[in-house]
Amino acid sequence: MEVNMPTTEQGQKNKQMIPSPGPGGGSGPGPQAPKVEKPNTEEILKRMRKVDPDQARRYRQRTGE
Repeated sequence: MEVNMPTTEQGQKNKQMIPSPGPGGGSGPGPQAPKVEKPNTEEILKRMRKVDPDQARRYRQRTGE
């Protein structure tokens, strides 16, 4: 049994890659990423210390603060 695989000589079309825009960019009709501010880490850590001090410490280590 012989399997014929299409090659570029046999008419397979090459797809041209179009670079995608960065996050939040793009002027196309598709959905766009929301433009949101980065949360204030000091406020997050203060709230986390009230709830669970150990979790706040682990978060601080994980984020490099």
